[in-house]
Amino acid sequence: MVPSGTFILNSPDVVTEDFDGIPVILNLTDGRYFSLGGIGADLWKMVTAGYTPEALLMSVTAVRADLADRTARFLADLVEYQLVRLDGGSEGKTSVESRWEGDAPELLVFSDLMELIYSDPIHDVDDELNWPAQPSSIPDPA
Repeated sequence: MVPSGTFILNSPDVVTEDFDGIPVILNLTDGRYFSLGGIGADLWKMVTAGYTPEALLMSVTAVRADLADRTARFLADLVEYQLVRLDGGSEGKTSVESRWEGDAPELLVFSDLMELIYSDPIHDVDDELNWPAQPSSIPDPA
C-alpha cells in the first residue's frame, strides 16, 4: 500500500547527489547508501520534486501495468528506509506524464561502508560534550 500525501526528502539525515542522471542516496543516521535501478531514478526525481506517490503509481499502472506491484513496493521502501517522509502541508503534483520506459524500479541497498559513514565525526557530536564522540553502537545492517 502506498502512503497518501506528498513525500519530502528526510533531511538533514538523508542526502542525495546526482551523478550523470544516476541518483545516489545516503542515510547519515544508519550509514547505508542506495542506488536506484530500472525506472527507480525517474520515480525518485519525481518523488523529490513533489509528485504524490498515488499519482506516480497510477501513471505507471496506466502505462506499464506489469510494473504496478514493484512500483508500489519501491515507493513503500523509500519510507521504510527513512529516505523520505510525508509532508502534511503540501498537496503535491498529480499530473504525471511519462512513458515509463525501462525495467521495474529497484532500490539497491549497500551497507559495506556503514562503519565508516556511521563513525563520521562531523555528524556524531555528543550533545553534552558538544564535541565529536564515537557512537555507542553501530546499527545492524539487516
